[in-house]
Amino acid sequence: MNTKVSGRKAAHAARGNTLLVAFQDALERLRKEMGLTRCAFAERLGIPRSSYFHLMTEAANPSLDYIELIAERAGVEPIAFLGRAGQSTRRFSVGAR
Repeated sequence: MNTKVSGRKAAHAARGNTLLVAFQDALERLRKEMGLTRCAFAERLGIPRSSYFHLMTEAANPSLDYIELIAERAGVEPIAFLGRAGQSTRRFSVGAR
């Protein structure tokens, strides 16, 4: 098994500012704003509970398509999940497009 990690990925992980961390932070922030448990939030997003819990691990590697799907179901712009940690997750009206 090859456990080699690219220098770029290791450097980003060491600084803690990867897109994955931003995505996870935004997703958790949104869940808390909605006042939902992790299980209830997964149900609201229409994804299996196990998938939501996997998204919150270091092993997660969601595709852009999956991020867009989650954003659409959550009622937020997809870019809101990829911004810097600490930014608000702006919501939009689902019928606004």
